[in-house]
Amino acid sequence: MEAIDAIMTRRSVRKFQNQQIPDAILGKIIKTGTYAPSALALQPWGFVVVQDQAFLQRVSDYCKPIMISHMKDAHDGMSDAFRALLESEGYSIYYHAPTVIMIIGKTESRFREIDCSLCAENMMLAAHSHGIGSCWVGSTEVAYDNKELMADFTSRRATARSGRSSLGTLRKSQRPMIRRIHWLRGSGNFLPVRKSMKTGVWISTGYSDNYCTIALKRGHNLYR
Repeated sequence: MEAIDAIMTRRSVRKFQNQQIPDAILGKIIKTGTYAPSALALQPWGFVVVQDQAFLQRVSDYCKPIMISHMKDAHDGMSDAFRALLESEGYSIYYHAPTVIMIIGKTESRFREIDCSLCAENMMLAAHSHGIGSCWVGSTEVAYDNKELMADFTSRRATARSGRSSLGTLRKSQRPMIRRIHWLRGSGNFLPVRKSMKTGVWISTGYSDNYCTIALKRGHNLYR
C-alpha cells in the first residue's frame, strides 16, 4: 500500500473481530512507530502491549462512571451521544479490541505528547497497511488516578502516559467527514470554500453564489 493511499483510506475503527493479532505483525507495527519524527531526535517513547481482556474491562468499568460524572453539565450533541455510549450496556472504552498498545513518554521530554502522537500515527497507518483496524483512545486518562489499578499498565522507568491505540481486525469503519478549509496565502481576506451545486465552481462555504460574486468584486479571495 502506497503511503498516500494509506493516509487517505485509514479510518478509526470501533468494531473488531474476536481475533488476536500475530506477534510478528504487532512487532512490525510498533517498529514503525519508532521511526516517527521527534523533537531533537530524542525518541521519548516506550510501549505496553495489553491483551488481557479482563484487565481492559476493569479499566473501562472504572473509567465510565467517572467520565459520566465529568460530563454531567455538558449537553451539546457530541457530549450527549458519548454519554449515551458510556451508559449503554456492554460498552468498553477500548471497543473490545483484542490488543491495546499504550505509548508512554519519558517525563524529562518536554514534547513527549506530541512525539508520542506522531509515533501513534505511524503505528495506525502501519496497522492499516496490514488490514488491521485501529482507534486512538483518550478515555483511559482518568484511570491514572488509581495507581493500584494501573500498576501493570505503566513502565518502571520515569514515564508519563501519552496515548492509547486499540488494534484489531476491523469489522466496520466510517467514511471521513469533509471539514472546512481556511487558507492563509499572503494579504487579503480568505474564506472557507465549498463546491457550488449550481455552477460546479468553488465558492465560499456558508454563503450563497451571489454573496461570493459580491465578495470577489470587493477584493476577497476564494481558494480551494
